[in-house]
Amino acid sequence: MLPPVAVGVDGSAESLAAAQWAAREAARRERPLRLVHAWNPPPSAQEDGTAAAGRRYLARRTLRQAEDGVRAACPGVRLYDELVEGPAVEVLREAAEGAELVVLGSRGLSGFTGFLVGSVALGVVGRATRPVVLV
Repeated sequence: MLPPVAVGVDGSAESLAAAQWAAREAARRERPLRLVHAWNPPPSAQEDGTAAAGRRYLARRTLRQAEDGVRAACPGVRLYDELVEGPAVEVLREAAEGAELVVLGSRGLSGFTGFLVGSVALGVVGRATRPVVLV
């Protein structure tokens, strides 16, 4: 299989725009699209099963939202999604290793405003060995 175009999604408007850009790029390059959501649950001792299930449900919903937007914008693209447990920077850096390129929104859902580039994007750009595109 050809290396995919990977895109990190967190539900933010920037990540959804990045997913649609990545879908068009994947179609142009005739590559599959890999939607990646990093899920970093708290230690199980601090969270009961119901809360963990709710957090997992929200993470899956984030992936479905991105997938729906991609299918509407670029219906012919081959795509798959992946919910990966771990810190976002590390998950996305690893996703980049197996990808043609990785695409990220320039800012995500963190509470910091006023920055041109978010901390996750900056961390991935600084550590990835493959091309990274910020949308």
